[in-house]
Amino acid sequence: MRPMKRWIGPLALVLCVMTQSVLWFGRGGVVAVMHRERHIHALSRANAALLKTDERLTAVVRSLRRGRGAIEAQARSGLGMIKKGETFYEIVPGSPPSTQTARVFRNQQLAARG
Repeated sequence: MRPMKRWIGPLALVLCVMTQSVLWFGRGGVVAVMHRERHIHALSRANAALLKTDERLTAVVRSLRRGRGAIEAQARSGLGMIKKGETFYEIVPGSPPSTQTARVFRNQQLAARG
């Protein structure tokens, strides 16, 4: 009876260590769950940014479908187009607002650039 009791303590310790290692480092353990939660949080942030972009693009599409004014505004801002008789002012970034310089292009100068 005596030799059997001598093995119960170390056997219980080994089983406890094995159980704890599975709990902490196993496939569904604490460490794996923490990694998954971080990954889910990162995906949620990325998804929120994509949803904002999607809403912005949806608004642009709606405005383009509504009429010619939105199409003209997109062409003017995106392609730098101006109407006849207009003067285009371009604010040069990088200088302080009080001494900010502007470049002025008239229709003839823009037409010459191609």
